[in-house]
Amino acid sequence: MMAHIIIVSITTVIFGIASLLLISRARSRLTDGSIRKYLDNFAICLAFIVIFSVWQTARSIMGINIDVEGLATYPEYIFIVFAYISFVIASYNVLKISQEFGFKGEGQKIEQIIKEKSKAKKKVK
Repeated sequence: MMAHIIIVSITTVIFGIASLLLISRARSRLTDGSIRKYLDNFAICLAFIVIFSVWQTARSIMGINIDVEGLATYPEYIFIVFAYISFVIASYNVLKISQEFGFKGEGQKIEQIIKEKSKAKKKVK
């Protein structure tokens, strides 16, 4: 049973590192701007999760319990808390990107014009 957990843990770490490498490649192809900034924030979130996974994997493989003043699981939770804080920042940046690139208002106007033209065509027929 423990071997399965170790295999899953190692696989998770490999996928996390592969994701970080892909983000790095994508980031290097972008010019400075809001999308690149979002990728930076996303990479930070992912890095904390990968660190969490590496920590858990190391503990599983070594079979040790690392205590910080008797608080065995808190180091892992610190990584997850930082990941969530990073996700909040990344989500805020997505909000800013949506304001920068969002065309919802214009899209609604275009949709209304198309509906009006469609009604006008039906009346002509």
